[in-house]
Amino acid sequence: MSSSSISSKVTKLLAKAVVLTGSANSDKVYLITRSTTAGNPLSPGVTTSTNTELTNAVFIDYDATMFNINILAGDRKLVCDNATIIKQGDEITQGSVSYIVISLGIVAPTSDVLVYMPQVRLK
Repeated sequence: MSSSSISSKVTKLLAKAVVLTGSANSDKVYLITRSTTAGNPLSPGVTTSTNTELTNAVFIDYDATMFNINILAGDRKLVCDNATIIKQGDEITQGSVSYIVISLGIVAPTSDVLVYMPQVRLK
């Protein structure tokens, strides 16, 4: 089985999970990308934000027994397909709640990423 067929199945399963667990008025999950143009001391750069919808993304809460120095109360795991690259330090929002990506969980048996499972923390 090739990584592209596995990735396709993962995407379909995540889409099914979103449909089964959400509703028509559920808040969507977005990756917020910020970029700043170069500036100077008299004219600072301009920062722009781009919202990219993570259509096949679901949040999973950590079990309280897993809390330790690395996983704090309120941390969550985001499971999303490989359509959008997730990086450490990225901002993820759902409705009015914002999260910061603390650590990456990448499932990639080869160089092809199948799914991202980053740990996120309330901003």
